[in-house]
Amino acid sequence: MPIFLVLALVAACLPVRWSEAALGFSPPVAAALTGGAVALVLGCALALRTFVVRAVRADPSRRFEVARHYGAWRRRLFFVNVGTAAACVTALGWGAAVQSEVYVTADEQKVLAPFAELLVPLPYFAVLLGCWLIYFSAERALFAAQNPDRPFWTRGGYVLHNARQFVLLVMLPVLLVTGQQTLGRFAPETAQSDAFRIALLFTGPLLVLLLPLLMKPVLGLKPLPPGPARDRLEALAKRLHFRCSDFLVWHTNGGAINALIAGLIPRARYVVFTDRLLEELPPDELDAVLGHEIGHAKHMHVWLYALFLLLSLTTIAALVLFLAQRLDAAEAPEWVEVRETLAGFESWLVLPPVAITAAYLFLVFGALSRRCERQADVYGCKAVSCANPSCTGHDADTQFPEGAKCLCPTGVRTFARALDRVSGGHDAGPRGSRLGRAWRGFVEWVKHWSHGPIPKRIDYITGLIERPTDERRFQRRVFAFKCVLVLGLVSALVALGTQVGWRALLDAL
Repeated sequence: MPIFLVLALVAACLPVRWSEAALGFSPPVAAALTGGAVALVLGCALALRTFVVRAVRADPSRRFEVARHYGAWRRRLFFVNVGTAAACVTALGWGAAVQSEVYVTADEQKVLAPFAELLVPLPYFAVLLGCWLIYFSAERALFAAQNPDRPFWTRGGYVLHNARQFVLLVMLPVLLVTGQQTLGRFAPETAQSDAFRIALLFTGPLLVLLLPLLMKPVLGLKPLPPGPARDRLEALAKRLHFRCSDFLVWHTNGGAINALIAGLIPRARYVVFTDRLLEELPPDELDAVLGHEIGHAKHMHVWLYALFLLLSLTTIAALVLFLAQRLDAAEAPEWVEVRETLAGFESWLVLPPVAITAAYLFLVFGALSRRCERQADVYGCKAVSCANPSCTGHDADTQFPEGAKCLCPTGVRTFARALDRVSGGHDAGPRGSRLGRAWRGFVEWVKHWSHGPIPKRIDYITGLIERPTDERRFQRRVFAFKCVLVLGLVSALVALGTQVGWRALLDAL
């Protein structure tokens, strides 16, 4: 959910006149009510923590059952936390209190202080920090039940670990938005220059390019030490003709089992493995996971995502500008009335584009990302496949071809086991009523909107054992989908840019 959390925080930091939506509370009253709301949701987190700790201490064998309930309720409370913060900003008057009290004097005028926008979503930041401190005890109890001889984080280490991820994945784009607004208030000439606007347009792709350089210090990543695991991974990368700067270990104290690839070019590209992944996966499954990550690079998914975001955000901006121009030019009485009504909520009109962007990314980027993920799954299978399409197993004498050109049953099953292990296993059996199963399936789909539910991914790749020709048809469909999507975005951007005027579009950006 980081991308939608980013959009929610960006919306909170936009130049909206929150006083128009507040209930008229004075700043001290708004602050007191906001504090009470924050305390209330933290009380819910404390109740969940208490349940987990007591249940695990009473019966450690219930660890997996308790962990399942804990994860489900924690996901629900995430939405409660975001909704509470939004209510504080809008209904309780916290946003209005920030805008009326946090200011400085510039050119004999009162203006919002630099980066004061970050105080608007402060209720959420307070809830987030409080939840980290509270959930520590629950996480430690669950960890100790499974790993009684292994030390867990200190409370400070646990908070720092979560804060590092939050800063990198969420706060970085929010800081860029608030920095742009601050520059617009205190250096408007620079903020309105064409050079700055063009540079701002390419900030997103540039961040994707430089993100690996930020990941190492922010997340505390360390190079994978020399040894059998590194030697094996390097040999596989060489066989697949893949280059990267380094293989890195993300020390999560056993809290995460995952891998990822970051970077567009080999000199600034890293493959990251969590400590738990390196500990729990056998060598052949670890090879399959690396093959999956290499698949993202071979199919140029990161480049595609950067291009998609650049074209999409620019096209959405052009569409919003096109609609605004048509509304301004409309002379019919009913449209004049609409225009006069909207004039009273002018500052709030910056929020609908954020909602449109969120819905668009959920639907369109989700569809693209799920296809790319499945494409990487197939490559992961090929990375550990031999040239025998009917093989029954691999041994030390098995010869693997250069590249990832073959698909064998053993390679498919190896990657399927790795995927199942990374997911923590899944229960594919029917439970409950048909309506209940449909609801759980929908929730699972929403939860994995960008990758797809793991059971379905496993079912697809294992199906290739009996239907290997499906893989070529799938690759053709994915290629066609990518071409149609990119060409459609380019065409829409050209059409809208011609209608609204490229100069006006650049000014809007």
